[in-house]
Amino acid sequence: YACSGVTTYGALKKVEFALGEPILIFGAGGLGLMALELLKAMGGKGAIVVDLDAKKREAAMDAGALAAVDGAAPDAARQIAEKAGRPLRAAIDLVGNPQTAQLGFDCLTRGGKLVMVGLYGGGAPWALPLIPIKAITIQGSYVGNLKETQELLDLVRSKKVKPIPVTRRALEDANATLEDLRNGRLVGRAVLTP
Repeated sequence: YACSGVTTYGALKKVEFALGEPILIFGAGGLGLMALELLKAMGGKGAIVVDLDAKKREAAMDAGALAAVDGAAPDAARQIAEKAGRPLRAAIDLVGNPQTAQLGFDCLTRGGKLVMVGLYGGGAPWALPLIPIKAITIQGSYVGNLKETQELLDLVRSKKVKPIPVTRRALEDANATLEDLRNGRLVGRAVLTP
């Protein structure tokens, strides 16, 4: 929990104002599945999860997502709005590429907040005047702090957080595992063992 847990917990704390309504989460890998577990443990209403991979969308639904949307669908923004049933005030981007950042920005209502966590890379895709026009807050979140780590450990001790899927692989398979991670072929987390 010290890595994916505190990373996603820190991001969720930044959108705590919206946890009583659906939020939007980009990415259903290890961070996304952890975010879903923590969101439930924090008493959140739930999340609409966006991922390109069908297996990861299925894993998100199994983990309790309100809905899962293919981010590559031409009508992804419409699907998200329909599934939310109300304007979205918070989005957490655990991927961090121009496409997810743009879709997150587009799906937020006026005054919404986009928390950027993912480090995939690329440039900001939106025109700068749109930020004040929509009154959007864009905030970065990188891991968490000591206080958030303590709060997270208290949540885990309360047994409200279920473990996410873990794939165990031999240490000699490290390069193949990194390649699978890079290409989105892992669901949950991977642990290398000697």
